[in-house]
This record gives sequence, structure tokens and C-alpha cells, in this order.
Amino acid sequence: MRSAVVFFMLLAFNLSASENLSDHEQFCQQNPAQSCAQYLEQQLAALSPFSHGWYRIKGFQLDYLFDQHQFQLLQAEAEVLLQQQALPDMLKLQVYFYYAKTLFINGRATDAQHYANQAMLMLQEVYAAFGNPLRIIELANLQYSLGELDQAKQLLTEVELKYSKSKDMLFLFELYSNQALISHQRDRLDEAAEYRSEALHAAIALGHNNKIIIAMGNLARTKQLLGQLQAAYELYEQSLAYTANPEYPVQHAIHLIRLTEICLQQQQPAKALTFYSRIDPQVLGAYHQQLYQEFGTALGVATQDK
Repeated sequence: MRSAVVFFMLLAFNLSASENLSDHEQFCQQNPAQSCAQYLEQQLAALSPFSHGWYRIKGFQLDYLFDQHQFQLLQAEAEVLLQQQALPDMLKLQVYFYYAKTLFINGRATDAQHYANQAMLMLQEVYAAFGNPLRIIELANLQYSLGELDQAKQLLTEVELKYSKSKDMLFLFELYSNQALISHQRDRLDEAAEYRSEALHAAIALGHNNKIIIAMGNLARTKQLLGQLQAAYELYEQSLAYTANPEYPVQHAIHLIRLTEICLQQQQPAKALTFYSRIDPQVLGAYHQQLYQEFGTALGVATQDK
């Protein structure tokens, strides 16, 4: 029994370390001259494959791929790691979580559910022992992804009450971001906007570029859907100072798409064109490519020549 307690104490410490002290963005800030992707690859190449240190960096790389929406590469990395028999427990949990996410994104719901269940079992064991708030938010997010909104909302409500006095900005960012997802899914946009405003405050306090971009973009889009076009415009415009970093070409292009759209909604085609002309359509996915084509037509631009 004592050994089990010690195991879970180590587990809880590793969870806290990976989420707070060793977040991949903070890790990459050790060498700001390189992109995060390059720095992670360099660090991995310097270590023995499948060693303790290598697994630690690999965990950061999985987080990075997920944050950057590089889901195909993330799935491939997860499949390689799942073949390892001696995968550390925390990395195994991380792999289950991300693999379930990528399978779900690719329409393989049955397979996704299997790995989601594996992740949930591990998370529930950790939560039952120590109640680590960030991991329980991950569990709620996984339930949200699988359409289990009531269960996800219940978990988030429980963890919010339990840690109501927390000053951990990473925890607050994740909590409010996930609360907003559920509110948005339930078409409670005013409520979602409130949560997303809180998430943005937490992201700014953290000073993490990627989280600021996510929070600012989410709040801007919600404001746009609410018809609060000027507020949405200002948020998207502010976000360009962050997305202009070469590491965020997709987010930069998407935010320029939305600025173009808002200007068209405000009957300001000349202003819309200034944003439209800055979009790199090559980095856009199918949905935003379609918007790009539509806005080009509205502006009288021959998009095929761009």
C-alpha cells in the first residue's frame, strides 16, 4: 500500500512539473533564436532515444504539435510511441489523450473512444488520489470532444469549486477556455464570451504567445458571432502583433481572413482589401480556403493569380 502511495505522489509531482514548470513554451524560451520546432528536434537528437530525458522532450514535442494543429504528424508520433513497452506512465497518458483526439478529428470515433477510455481510466486514478486540476480539465476536454457535454460540465464545475482560490494562471486559462467551449456548443454565446474574456486575462498574465493567440482569437470570433463587430475587429487586429511571429503562419492567415470578413460586414471594402492582400492562402485549410475564395470574389480579386 505504501509503495502505491509513493507511486501516486511521484505521479502527482510529474504532472505538476510537466504542466507548470516545464511547459513546452517555457522550455522553448531557453533558446529564442530558434523556432520551438527546431529547438525540440535539436534537443531530441542530442539524447539517447527512449531514455528518460528523451521521453521528457518528446512530451513537449507532442504538446507543441497539438498546439500547432499538426494533427497528422501528432498521430504518427503517437503511433510510434504506443509500440514502446516501457513508456513512462505520464507520457503514456499523454499519448492516449492525443491519439484519441487525432483519431476523433479524423473521423475514427470508435477507435478514438477506445483510447479515450484508456486515458480516462488513468486520469481518474490520478484524480482520485490527488485531484490534480489540470489533468481533470484534460479529462473534461476529452469528454467534450466525444460529445459528453453534461459530464464535461460537471467535472469543470467540480474542479472550479475545489480550486476557487487558485492563482495559477495556467489552470485558470485552461478552466475558462474549456468552460467557454461547452457554453459555445450550447449556443450560449454571451456566457462563452465571458469565459473567453477571463481566459484571455489569464493568457496575458502567463505571457505565452500561443495561449494569447488562442484566447484572443476565440474571444474575437465569439464577439463577431454576437454581432459586436468593432470589439471583434479590435481583438483580431491586436492579435496580429502575436501571430506575425513566423511560428504562427496558420493563425496569422486565419485572423487576417476574419478581419477581411468583419470589414466586409461593416461595408468597408477598401479596408477589407488591405487585410486580404496580406493573406497567404497556401497555409489555409479547406474551410478557410473557401472563405478566402468567397471574399476574393466579393472584393473583385482574381484569387487564382494570388
